[in-house]
Amino acid sequence: MINYLYKLYLGEKNSGIKRRLGHIVAVMVALASPASAQDAVLGSDFSSLEGSSEFETTLFPEEPRFGGQADHAVSFAVRGKAVLEWDDTVIGGSDAVLTISPFVRIDALDSERNHFDLREAKLDLRFGETDVTIGNDFVFWGKTEVDQIVDIINQTDGLEGTDGEDKLGQPMIRISRLVDIGDLSGEASLFYLPFFRERTFLGEESRLRPGIAIEDNNPRYETGAEEWTPSFAARFAGFYENFDIGLSAFHGLSRDPAFEVNPGTVDPATGSFELRPVYGRVTQLGFDGQFTSDATLWKAEAIGRFNQRNLAFVREDYFSGIAGLEHTLFGVAETNADLGLVFEYAYDTRGDDALTVFENDAVLGARLALNDTQDTSALFTATVDTQTAETLLRLEGERRIGDSAKLSIEAGAFLNTDRNSLANDFQDDHFLRATLAVFW
Repeated sequence: MINYLYKLYLGEKNSGIKRRLGHIVAVMVALASPASAQDAVLGSDFSSLEGSSEFETTLFPEEPRFGGQADHAVSFAVRGKAVLEWDDTVIGGSDAVLTISPFVRIDALDSERNHFDLREAKLDLRFGETDVTIGNDFVFWGKTEVDQIVDIINQTDGLEGTDGEDKLGQPMIRISRLVDIGDLSGEASLFYLPFFRERTFLGEESRLRPGIAIEDNNPRYETGAEEWTPSFAARFAGFYENFDIGLSAFHGLSRDPAFEVNPGTVDPATGSFELRPVYGRVTQLGFDGQFTSDATLWKAEAIGRFNQRNLAFVREDYFSGIAGLEHTLFGVAETNADLGLVFEYAYDTRGDDALTVFENDAVLGARLALNDTQDTSALFTATVDTQTAETLLRLEGERRIGDSAKLSIEAGAFLNTDRNSLANDFQDDHFLRATLAVFW
């Protein structure tokens, strides 16, 4: 089943989306068929089918900086999740869970955003205190708010947002086991990642894109096996009293590409060209931790990465770290609302050659949770470069509507951008995005 679904996913990019989605939906419907049919065909003990249909619109109040771009965008997305569970299977008497989570987006104005992905297509097996996962899955590492620098397993889905939080499903074999070392309790995990997912990029007609177009259909690998270059990772995540810590190691193709001129796109007459991503092998050691002190959460992440090409296309060993706190004021103004105050500082030794905008930045933020029946919440952050005063503003909010819908709001502004910064290309791309999701 997983092999079949993965072959469907590996089809040509941005083509046959409806056909492949139809195949996936057919499989999901079969998995969610009545219990008697499942027992006859698959013998499952439990099944569920859920998902959402989303309508998204984005407005850009400023005129576009580059030709061919629009002042608004409209798209439709479908997310699904089908689950089958078996108790005491023939595989060593283990419990087994099959999960399939397809995702598709169709943009009415920007065909570059049309894409399909199997976010999850995995089989989870449990043998006592040991778990084994085979297939596409999500793995999240990190504690801080502004960025999660230790998070390296899944590739960023550059078509879905600007904050890097949307990820592509990653093929893997993961073995995890619960361990206790004195008063320290946690989970140790080993990862084998046989196939590499290339980052997706917005096209020339898209807003919030880099100034120089990126041709992602012709990447260059610095390894002979290219996308079949395997990666390996290990992590321990545990708790000790009020401490929550994670230690991780990774060796394989970097999820952060460097860029070079794509030879086939150079126009001698105009001097125009496109860039192409370059993927090379790196090693990363990481730490993430959180300490809870009453109403205050102290957070930190740090990595050392070796052999990573920087923005100047030079291989470099570097250190990056984020540290800060979130203090919560409960029952603000004698209401049910809670207000969290956020402060973080991000530093990257690569400076202006970093592949991120968070190289020497302070972050101030506020998180409001009304704790009402509609689960209304909002998060506002202001990221300020301590050297140039470049400021990135971001607002995220959401509220449930009835029992089966949710309205989400996202807004961003790019102020006082520095001409040497990665954010300079977005200086006219302030945006307001609204998403209405209906759950089924």
